[in-house]
Amino acid sequence: MVSKSHISAYEWSVLCKYGSLYNYPQDVMFACEKAVALAPKYRLARSRRGLARALTGDYNGATEDLKVFVKQTNNSNKYKSRAQSWIKDLRNGKNPFTPEVLEELR
Repeated sequence: MVSKSHISAYEWSVLCKYGSLYNYPQDVMFACEKAVALAPKYRLARSRRGLARALTGDYNGATEDLKVFVKQTNNSNKYKSRAQSWIKDLRNGKNPFTPEVLEELR
């Protein structure tokens, strides 16, 4: 008997994150989409898809995802202000995910 395995939103989002951080965002976008489809309110899935979207040039989509992350993150979270800064850059047509930022996020 063959059992079906279930891949969780968390696991899809981890694939999304690391594929993006190691310069393969276009190759893992399917995982990003699956993570968000499985758990649309999961803030890490949204932030990770936002990263992938920014790296593939979809600044509007990245902004949308990061705004959801910010809205769902409490004020004490150090990543909230950083995400707000990234949103500002994206709105100004600038990709905030430089090689240095990617290295730091790894």
